[in-house]
Amino acid sequence: MAISDRLRDAMDRRRFINTAWTTATAATAMALIPGDDLFAKAIGADPFTLGVASGDPTPTGAVLWTRLAPDPLFGGGMKDQTVRVGWRVARDEAMRDVVASGKAMATPALAHSVHVEVEGLTPGRDYFYQFDYRQDESPVGHFRTAPSAAERLKKLEFAVLTCQAWQDGFYTVLRDVAAQDLDVVFHLGDYLYEYDPRTNKRGVVLPDRFAGETASLTRYRDQHALYKTDPDLQLAHKNHAFVVIWDDHEVQNDYSGKFPEYDNMPLDVFLARRANAYQAYYEHMPLRLPPKGANNRLKIYRSLQFGDLAEFVMLDTRQYRSDNPCGDGESLRCDAAYDYRVQMLGTAQEQWLSRQLFAKRARWTFVTQGLLMAELDHDIGPGKRFWNDAWDGFPSARDRVFRDIQASGARNPVVLTGDWHSTFVNDLKLRFKDQNAPVLATEFVTPAITSGGDGTPYGPYYGPMIPTNPHIKYYEGDKRGYFRMTLTPAMLHARLRFASKVEAPDGTVSLAERFVVLDGQPGAVRDGA
Repeated sequence: MAISDRLRDAMDRRRFINTAWTTATAATAMALIPGDDLFAKAIGADPFTLGVASGDPTPTGAVLWTRLAPDPLFGGGMKDQTVRVGWRVARDEAMRDVVASGKAMATPALAHSVHVEVEGLTPGRDYFYQFDYRQDESPVGHFRTAPSAAERLKKLEFAVLTCQAWQDGFYTVLRDVAAQDLDVVFHLGDYLYEYDPRTNKRGVVLPDRFAGETASLTRYRDQHALYKTDPDLQLAHKNHAFVVIWDDHEVQNDYSGKFPEYDNMPLDVFLARRANAYQAYYEHMPLRLPPKGANNRLKIYRSLQFGDLAEFVMLDTRQYRSDNPCGDGESLRCDAAYDYRVQMLGTAQEQWLSRQLFAKRARWTFVTQGLLMAELDHDIGPGKRFWNDAWDGFPSARDRVFRDIQASGARNPVVLTGDWHSTFVNDLKLRFKDQNAPVLATEFVTPAITSGGDGTPYGPYYGPMIPTNPHIKYYEGDKRGYFRMTLTPAMLHARLRFASKVEAPDGTVSLAERFVVLDGQPGAVRDGA
């Protein structure tokens, strides 16, 4: 790097730090580094600038994550060498009653990220964890192990999140999530956006290295690091175990399997970009398995069980799908969409999902995935027009899933969905236009954390369509928020919480609506109690 380049980067770094400090509130500063300036350690002293996280809790353990990044927005700042990172798990927040500990290797090949798979813990109890590197210690994180599969679980508390474009606003929603008493948090994708974040609602000046769309491994790493420096995101990860899947923006908007949106780049160029994105995603998430196979493919579909009460089947609706049979964007339904060879999940994942449904391991089965599963006919008249990126673009694949749900006799199938920047509560049917067709399952589409900001991005467009889609029981297109859910053997109680605003740091979150799904009765109803 030329001396002039180094000087420019140093100036950009100071400008970012100074601007961020002037736009941050004192409360935010305290949340990130108690007792210190918000960005005082961001230029080299503290290796734990990205916080800590836990994920995928089992009855006997969880995944613990951190990444050493003393200079988080400029490549991380670590030397090109492997180092040892200490970790420990305790029963108490003071970290005195340690029950497990060890050393992990942080390698340059994985951006000095650490993924520790802890085992040997007690089911259904709270644990605390911490990392150390040289003289520095990380914040103390918390997670709760899952109950044993045989336990007759009386209650499960969880949150459902999606779509957190950093540039669109503050993570007011995540601050509320962090304050809840939850067993686990499910994040359904668009954790990261690939767009240029320099124009943002936060008033933060970013260096020119963030210009343009994200494509290289270095840039995906820096983009993830930018998101991870947010104090509310760090706090939510610190307080709760997350279970994550991706959607499209972790790579590129509306991509399908091996194919970029609108075929806007050569396939080899896109696959290289996708490989970079998948690797950086693994490096920044509390996931168990490292990227393996051609193009760093990362298997993220999996299931988690919580006692005899709930099984969550986590799907990957991006990596294995066919190119959109009717083209990208919105269009009339084409005959190719009904070709049985067209895949949303890929053959192996679809067969795996079928086995999970027929196994019926729990009273409630949650199909947890990224894309609107209910039909949404865009044509208010007699025609049919659909958004091809969602399951509407893959009706044959959707029918196969629905027939498995029906044939399996799963007692309480519920679909949890992200992506849409809107809130839906839907009845899922094999024949959506037939009001007498049986309801197979309920779908909750959770609103965005920030994506879309405080404007009205979707309500005016989709609102007029809702009455012509009677299986859609609730729709809200313009508010940011999340679903806070309580599950018991008798019912699923879904509380919809909306933020008052996200484009300023002083927003609040409050209860907006409540819905109930009763045991053995698919279809949500509003709870007025």
